[in-house]
Formats: sequence, structure tokens, C-alpha cells
Amino acid sequence: MSRVARGSDEQGRDTPHGWLTVFIAIAAGVAISNNYALLPALPAVAQTFHVPLTAMGLVAGSMQAGYMAGIVLLVPFGDKVSAARIVSLQFAVLALALAAAGYAPTLPLLAIAGCVIGAMATNAVHLAAVAFRTSQPQSRGRAVGTVGTGVSAGVLLSRFVGGLISQELNWRIMLLLFGLASFLLACLTRRLLPKETPRVEQSYLGLLRSLPSVLFRYRLLREGVAVGACWFFVFSMIWVTLVLAVAKAPLNLNAAQAGMFGFAGALGLFATRVAGRAADRFGYRPVIACGFTLLLAGVVTLFVARSSIAGTAIGLVLFDVGCFSAQVANQTRLLAIDANARSRIYSVYMFCYYAAGALGSVLGPLVFVSYGWDMVCMVSLVLAALGLAITLIHHLAAQRSGEAVTGHQAAGVAAAASKRN
Repeated sequence: MSRVARGSDEQGRDTPHGWLTVFIAIAAGVAISNNYALLPALPAVAQTFHVPLTAMGLVAGSMQAGYMAGIVLLVPFGDKVSAARIVSLQFAVLALALAAAGYAPTLPLLAIAGCVIGAMATNAVHLAAVAFRTSQPQSRGRAVGTVGTGVSAGVLLSRFVGGLISQELNWRIMLLLFGLASFLLACLTRRLLPKETPRVEQSYLGLLRSLPSVLFRYRLLREGVAVGACWFFVFSMIWVTLVLAVAKAPLNLNAAQAGMFGFAGALGLFATRVAGRAADRFGYRPVIACGFTLLLAGVVTLFVARSSIAGTAIGLVLFDVGCFSAQVANQTRLLAIDANARSRIYSVYMFCYYAAGALGSVLGPLVFVSYGWDMVCMVSLVLAALGLAITLIHHLAAQRSGEAVTGHQAAGVAAAASKRN
């Protein structure tokens, strides 16, 4: 570790960064990929267990349920246990769960293993906080953006890699290979991640009991939850209903053709590091406001160009770039609120964030079937405009009170104001 470039953490201690941030991004991408790698192979899983394809919702749902449970029950541990210990342990348990899933003799046992896999995949959340903590203050947005790129790449590539391995070998071997990768990361993270001393002395149950109070304690967290819920609701609703919309006239695309739009959305990955750099330089609310502006432009394009494949692709690029940019800036400022409660703050934020996304996924098809694609776009525009309005109102209020600054100081000043309120 002596040859690693070093920065400083909140207490002024030397901390490694540079290549370590890239490693953290890769590890986070591998962690989250386990939630999605099995999805392309679900028909093969159904055939293996001689059950109807509709039963596969149990497997996919088990991983998502496990992930939500992990956000609440495991992520707060980051305030009490060192990153090297908790991340390494979760990767080790993830490897065991993947092995158990690979050898599962029945569908219920596979679903149980899926719950554990989903819970352990919350390592991606731990690792984003580690990247923030091990970076210098002036480059924290860039570090969080790098990890965001890794996570998003893990989500996008996992389906392709998982499907390819399952096709060439079989889904059981695919799970075992992913388990091997998790075991290797368990060893590497134990060795490479910083071994900090615990920040709080609360018991585990005390950490969990404090979660509701965290939301009410920090004004900036409430703002971050509100705006994050706006764009992730819209993000989920648009992507879930898009396949339904393009399958109808005038495009009449099949599922495979509709899936190609995912490559257009993937261009949003390239926005994360740029957004992180911009947040470090100009402050977080301006980047979030720009993200909402791009999101609005994307939805408008999807609305007016719904009969054009090229127009739809352009709309999705604008839409995803806006969402990813806002997410990076929002996460970075929330991680700066309170070093002693960082994991609990992140836990509350991510739980509300994914709850909003789940609501968008459920309501999107209902809105589409009842009122059509135009109403989906109208609802999306209203929520995106609401998020932009919340951001601009708080930005103007901060300017009037003298809190608004540029550069990496923005989150610290806003966090201090948040604690006072």
C-alpha cells in the first residue's frame, strides 16, 4: 500500500485513493450484478424445476426483497464496523449463497438463496460510502461518480454475461462462477480496504432504532429523499412501460427490438464521472437541477417523437443522462452530511429511493393500460418539474442565507446548515 497515492479523510488521516477507487467501482459492479445475472436464464430455470414461467416471479422477487431488507438491516452496520470487515464478510456470504443457489434442488430453496443474494448485494451501497471516505474532499463527487459507473455497468452487463454463460454452459454453472468471483473479492477487499476504527458505540438494535430519527434530524436528507424519489419513480415508470408502448403502433417492435433501446440508455453511464467532476467544481444543486432539466427534455422528446425509433433513442439518452447525473450529485452531498451517521443516512435514502422506484414500476403499467403513453409522459413531466422546483427553491434559499458556494465545500456547508435545522 505504500506506493498508493494518498489523500485524507474527515479526521485528517492518510487514506489511499486513485486506483483503489477503480477497484471499489469494479467490486460494487460485481456485487450488484448478482441481482440481475439470473434473469435471462429464468426460462431455463423454470424448465429445470418443471414449473410454469409465471413461477419465476418468485425468484426475481426474492432477490429484490432481499436487497430492500439488506438496505435496512445491513447498510447501517457501516457506522459500527470497518469497511474491510463488513464488505469482505458480505462477499463471503454472497459466495456461499450463490453456491447454494447453484446447487438448489427445489424452487423454494432457490428463492431462499435469492433473498440472501439480494441482501448481500447491498455491498454496492457500502462501497459507494467507502469511495467517498477514501477520497480527498475536492474529488469526492468524481469518486462517487466512478462507483456509480461501476454499479450501472454491473446492472447492464450482468444480464448479457449471465445470459451468455447460461446459454453456453448452464445457469447453475453461471451462478457458481459468479460465486467464485465473489469469493475472490472477499479476499481482496479484506486486504485492500481501509481498516477504520468504529465510529459509534451504539448496539446494532440501537442503530436500527435510530433510522427514523435520522430522516427527521437532517433537512438536507429530506430534500435528497424528495428529489431522488421524483426521478427514480419516473425512471422506473418510463422504462417499465417503454416496452409496452413500442410494441404498439406505430413502431410495433418485438421484445428483442425493444431491448436494443437499453444500449441508448447505457450512454447515461458516461455522464456519471462528468457529473461528479461538475459537482466537485460547481456545487451539487446546480448539477441536480441540470439533471432534472435533461430529464424533462428527454421525456418531452419521448412524447413528441413516440413514432420515431431515432427520436425515442435520443429521448432515452437525454433521460438517462439526466437521471444518472442527478443521482451522483445527490449521493455525494448526502454522504457528506455526518461522518458518524453516514451509513444510516445512506440506508434511509436508498430505502426511500428504491421504494419510489418500486411504486413507479407498479403504477406505470396501470397508467399506460388505462390512459396510454401520453399520460405516462404527463405524469413523468409533473414529477420531474416538482423535483426541479424543490431543487431551485432550496438553491435560492441557500443563496439568500449565504450558504451557496461552489466546489467541494458546497456539501459541507449545506450539511452544517442541515444539522442546524
